[in-house]
Amino acid sequence: MIIRPATRADAPAIGGMHAEAWTETYPGLVPPDLLAEMSDPARRRAAWARNLADPPLPGGTFVAEEAGAVIGFASVCAAREAALGAAGEVSGLYLLRRAQRRGIGRALLARGAARLLEAGLPSAGAWALDGNAPANAFYAASGAVARTRQVGYHGAHALSETAWVWPDLRLLVP
Repeated sequence: MIIRPATRADAPAIGGMHAEAWTETYPGLVPPDLLAEMSDPARRRAAWARNLADPPLPGGTFVAEEAGAVIGFASVCAAREAALGAAGEVSGLYLLRRAQRRGIGRALLARGAARLLEAGLPSAGAWALDGNAPANAFYAASGAVARTRQVGYHGAHALSETAWVWPDLRLLVP
């Protein structure tokens, strides 16, 4: 398994993996029409082509590869909203189920933290759906503190989520 910076050429692989991760993670947590929209591989590939062509933080996306296949990714950027309560943001951290509980998420998080620190962003946060117990447990185990809850909107869908914050990203970087 390797972790490396994503390139524009990774958009199809990240998009397909992202769609698969939504299919594995969110049934019962989000409305069926939102799940269908977010787990559409073509939609995810197109979104990743845009994200990697014009990233919010250049070099802010990392992929985990195993046997030549993308099995996870992490994306970081400056915080997109003040409610997060941190300078930076882990805007996406997804692993396929078969890649979970192997240290890959922590390794991706460490690479993202290092990139945020390089950009002068000393703290970061991430939003997690309140019903996503594995994500909330992961963030807590990695040293993040639950700071605030809000109802976030994904299109017309209101979803309850918690902001997890790492006040000092230096603690995540080996």
